[in-house]
Formats: sequence, structure tokens, C-alpha cells
Amino acid sequence: GISNEDVARMVVRCPQILLLRMELMKNSLYFFKSEMKRPISELLDYPEYFTYSLESRIKPRYMRVSTKGIRCSLDWFLNCSDQRFEERMRGDFIEGDAPGPSFTMGGKLQMPGSQLVSDDDNAESDDEVLYRRTVML
Repeated sequence: GISNEDVARMVVRCPQILLLRMELMKNSLYFFKSEMKRPISELLDYPEYFTYSLESRIKPRYMRVSTKGIRCSLDWFLNCSDQRFEERMRGDFIEGDAPGPSFTMGGKLQMPGSQLVSDDDNAESDDEVLYRRTVML
């Protein structure tokens, strides 16, 4: 089962679940446990699951995802528009594989797959700047 502390965390994360009908939540929970066979910890991480319609959103999308053999979070297949879901089903769903720019504190911005980006193309190296600062002291 779900402990009182877990229920409290779910309510803090998604207060809307307090407004839902218990019967609908029971049906969604039954489907989650019996058909989806996912661990309860996923519900604790994404209590918004209960806010979606079982018949018009959860079941149809789950069936599509499971038929394609896609392993994904509840959030990934529920929390998107119908259009975005269709894009994901066509294979346009690898969103996390393209890293964004990275920045090291005190360093230069580096774009994925490219050289370091600097504000000044003729910028001194970090070693040159350190040497110049040391000499000036």
C-alpha cells in the first residue's frame, strides 16, 4: 500500500488529486497495478497520473506505447499534447540525447560538437591570463 507520508507527498506535489472522485482514482490505480504492472513508486513520483482520464488518455496511450515496446515514464506519455504524443510515436521522441551547451564556472561556453566559444576570438589562454596577473603582482 501507500503510507500516509507518501499520500501527503503526493498531495503536496499535485493538490488537484484532493478534488478527484475516489471511484475514478480506484479504477486508475487498478489499471496501473493490473495492466501496466508498474511499481507504486512511479505514482509517488507522478501523482498527476490520477488527473488524466483513464478511458480517453491513459488506456489508449499506454496501449500505443506498450505495443511499440517503448519504456518510458508516466510523465513522458501522459503530459503532452496529442500532437506531441503522435510525434513521439513516430520516433521523434529522443529528446534527452542532444546535450545542450555546457558551462564551467570561470570557463568558456562550449556548444555540443563544436569548439569552445569565446567572446573574443583573440582571447588569451587561461594560462596566459594567470601568468600576466601573477607578473603584475
